[in-house]
Amino acid sequence: MSSQYITRIRLKDAAQTDFERLDFEMEKAMFARVVLTRVINEESPADMREYNCLGTVSLQEITAATYKAAGKTGKQYSFTVALPPFDSAASKC
Repeated sequence: MSSQYITRIRLKDAAQTDFERLDFEMEKAMFARVVLTRVINEESPADMREYNCLGTVSLQEITAATYKAAGKTGKQYSFTVALPPFDSAASKC
């Protein structure tokens, strides 16, 4: 089953160039960066990127693409993949 997912990736001790590499790799894997204008869980989003998928993919495909893209930065990382809260204005994958 496929659905829309939000993917949040956090890089440890990363420079701007590391985030640019992450953005590039995620875009190659058919993700679009979401520009964060709010604070998530009261933490600064400075070390975090959020992406939405641009196609119909499974959770397993999203996880595999995220591992691959984040791994190419050479930095330690963590990520979360979640279903977004229902929002009729949100784009569909």
